[in-house]
Amino acid sequence: MKVELHKLSAMTELEANAIQDLWQLDLSSCWRLYRLLLQTYQGVIRQRILQHEQQYQAAAERLTELRLQEDLCILKEAKVVGMTTTGAAKYCQILQKIEERIVIVEEAAEVLEAHTITTTSKACQHVILTGDHQQLRPSANVYDLAKNFNLEISLFERLLKVNFLFVCLKYQHRMHPEIAQLLTPHIYQELENHPSVLKYENIKGISSNLFFVERDFPKQEIQEGKSHQNPHEAQFVVELCKYFSCQDYLPSQITILTTYTGQLFCLHKLMPAKTFAGVKVHVVDKYQGEENDIILLSLVQSNKEKRTVFLQIPNLICVVLSRAKKGLYCIGNMRMLGKVPLWSKVIQTLQEKRHIGQSLVLFCQNHPETKTLVSTAADFSKVPEGGCNRPSEFRLSCGHVCTRACHPYDAQHKEYQCVKPCPKVLCADGHHCQWLCY
Repeated sequence: MKVELHKLSAMTELEANAIQDLWQLDLSSCWRLYRLLLQTYQGVIRQRILQHEQQYQAAAERLTELRLQEDLCILKEAKVVGMTTTGAAKYCQILQKIEERIVIVEEAAEVLEAHTITTTSKACQHVILTGDHQQLRPSANVYDLAKNFNLEISLFERLLKVNFLFVCLKYQHRMHPEIAQLLTPHIYQELENHPSVLKYENIKGISSNLFFVERDFPKQEIQEGKSHQNPHEAQFVVELCKYFSCQDYLPSQITILTTYTGQLFCLHKLMPAKTFAGVKVHVVDKYQGEENDIILLSLVQSNKEKRTVFLQIPNLICVVLSRAKKGLYCIGNMRMLGKVPLWSKVIQTLQEKRHIGQSLVLFCQNHPETKTLVSTAADFSKVPEGGCNRPSEFRLSCGHVCTRACHPYDAQHKEYQCVKPCPKVLCADGHHCQWLCY
């Protein structure tokens, strides 16, 4: 029966009409007639499904039209309409009907020219583009179109290159002045510090708000040579992140950046979710427009061939150096980067201000005279609790002494749990409490 059900040969309609008595048919003819009847029935069902499908499609289109009309009624009442460039392309019919007169495109230097054009209609009278063409460009999916046909150049940048009238903001409201000096005049000709950034407090537990640790740990190729990782740099950055957590900085105040996806995966492996919950880890080109109080940067690039393809891009260098608000700490092979003209200027500024070296100088908040040099991840064992290697010796409310090494966090020991035997006497017979002190 299974064999017969899988066969496709069927009786023709002429043969079926010629049958006088079904009971006179042989078994093979019965099966062929069965398949004809089955195909005829399936054809009727398909016709019905097609009709229902057409009805559904018409109803769906009608519903979409009504929803668009509903959105249009709401949007016409609004003074300001906000959307992404993708949303502008998706709802281009509504935009044409809204007839907006003024269009403002934020981060316009990172938006493809075609996407910018989709936001405008015939009724548009004024387009305002805000952005920074010296930071990341828009990314095109097809490399050939980006490099050979300039698809990665935004309308914003193209207009600047033909000397179109523009206004440049000269005050920066983000970076500590020590960090901002890396950008001026190497990237921006003029960049003044707003008074608000002059009030930033110095980063706790470290000698400088800005430092580049010069190391030449070799990188490793992964994913069949498509990406790179540097485990030594990753371990150093993770230990530095732990150190800042011990200085009473919230995880949300710390971001780790790297230049390669391979290093990103390497960092994730070294950072358990429970310990590092709230710490953001990103690849640099995905962090455009973002900022944080403390930025830890792993440059990864260190190889015998001394190639620095990725870190030669001026736009990327600009993003790398301008994400931090209060503290920027970087580890990488700075001698190799020094062969890139822009990096060479940045390194010269770092050397003049003594913000570059083989070791990072940490100091204990409780004992400021105690300083610790760290150049590798293993060196952080000298400051196990973020202070120094002296015992804490803080007298607790229970009368015992803190058994931890010197630590700047929980200075009043309100969260500390004393694990010594409880000294309480419970009764006149001299019975002692059997629990631990806390």
